[in-house]
Amino acid sequence: MKKKKYMILCVAGQSNAVGYDESVISQDYLEQFHTERIRQLGLYGEDNLKLIPLGACAQSYQDLRPFSNPANSEPNLGTKGIQLPLADLLLPYIPEDYDIVVLSCAYGGTGFTVGDPGVYNTGEKRPEPGILSWGAESPYYYGMKDRIRYLLNLAEENQFLGVVWIQGEHDHADAKGQKAGFEKMTEDFFRTMHREYPHRVYRGDWNRDIWFNVETVSYWYTVGECPQIWDNYRGWNEKTYVDIPRTVDSNEVNGTGATAAIRGAHFGNDAFVREVAPRTLKKMVESWGQQSIRK
Repeated sequence: MKKKKYMILCVAGQSNAVGYDESVISQDYLEQFHTERIRQLGLYGEDNLKLIPLGACAQSYQDLRPFSNPANSEPNLGTKGIQLPLADLLLPYIPEDYDIVVLSCAYGGTGFTVGDPGVYNTGEKRPEPGILSWGAESPYYYGMKDRIRYLLNLAEENQFLGVVWIQGEHDHADAKGQKAGFEKMTEDFFRTMHREYPHRVYRGDWNRDIWFNVETVSYWYTVGECPQIWDNYRGWNEKTYVDIPRTVDSNEVNGTGATAAIRGAHFGNDAFVREVAPRTLKKMVESWGQQSIRK
């Protein structure tokens, strides 16, 4: 049997990268996606380091299954994120003999200036659960690097698509510290991966043009130094900065309040499908300088 070839998409950051959309996951929700060509790298229990189907809720550093909407078609479906809709939108822009595998590395409430040091499990290639800090020496970052390595090592033909990054909300008291930590971590990422895996990026290289900083939901632009954090992201690389309208829905619409007391703090009501994923896709395609490769 011919070995599958994969394009690797990494989604990382904090809660809006995990995906806290509490709105109902209908029985036919998955039918709008080409799920037969989309996988994720499992993280939980016996799924760890296995390529498994990707549903509405990705297996990420934080397990959102306990926060499922009680009106969902079945229990423990979790919440919705950007992972599945973005992977589906990317399919027309990659060769048809490739599938996509999504790697989700995110946990709510985390930051570069907040969170515990934590512990990294080298054998399982994942951090121990908890609200840890991000940074160049963070268990979250170690897991992200090791899991990308793992997927690239599965087949020489596997290629890396990019990092979709949504983070900064809980660094709102220290934009300067967040910027310093982010820049140190990303510089280490590009340097390390370029050295270990040259020529393994799809239509690009290990540099800022494959790292996409996505804006957060409107609520956070009223909190502390969050506006400065996202201004810093824009200045870091405007070509890969993803603008999100302040009118995009949060969990104030059709949310349950299960994930956070402040419903406006997270994208909701299918915002990932309708707005966040399409806008991220547009930036990714622009960075490749191409239209759909399908006829």
